[in-house]
Amino acid sequence: MEQKNNKVKEWLIKHQRILAIVCGVLFVALIVYIFLLEKEKRTLLAEVDHLNSQKEEMSAVAARDREEMQEQITLLSNQVAEQIAKDELEAEKFYPNGLPVSGKVTIVSKPENSGDTPPEELTDEELRTIVVFGAKPGAKVMAAGSGTVLSVKADSEFGYSVWIDHGNGYVTVYRYKDTPKIKEGDDVTKGQLLFEVNYASDRVGYQVLYDNEYINPMDVMEISG
Repeated sequence: MEQKNNKVKEWLIKHQRILAIVCGVLFVALIVYIFLLEKEKRTLLAEVDHLNSQKEEMSAVAARDREEMQEQITLLSNQVAEQIAKDELEAEKFYPNGLPVSGKVTIVSKPENSGDTPPEELTDEELRTIVVFGAKPGAKVMAAGSGTVLSVKADSEFGYSVWIDHGNGYVTVYRYKDTPKIKEGDDVTKGQLLFEVNYASDRVGYQVLYDNEYINPMDVMEISG
């Protein structure tokens, strides 16, 4: 046994340089491996930090984009609401709800379906849908809404008739004895002068059509007082 141990010692002494070199190489390899692991760790940590930074930046950008989008939506909604209000206000000008005669007037007769009897001379079915106003000299016959003058015609009962298309299904007809102040094709605004009432007649006829059907003007006019 002692002889075997001596042989091992001799072998170790003889190969100790080689063992030292091998141990040194292994040690250096271990150091390099640890260094590489540490470097890889730092690289991975740096990549994680970079990704986190990108995530935060993208989150901030997304938040700004959402805020800007919300501002754009709010702005667009306000613009749409304003445009709708303007369109409604503009459309209101073309709705013939105005009183077609200025000043203090009386209603001489209303359409048949209101319960009143029209004047005897109004035998034509078309004229039996008319409202006849009594007006004093100086009163004005005015467009009940904005539109375009379709025609200016001679009228056997009143003298002249002016037809205005309001572009929304409504057509209004104004009848009076004196010469109209407008002509066919004119664009008129709500309240614009059509006739001036004078001593030639104190009667003004007024009708309303909707989709080419005569309707009761009293259902459209806004009368106060």
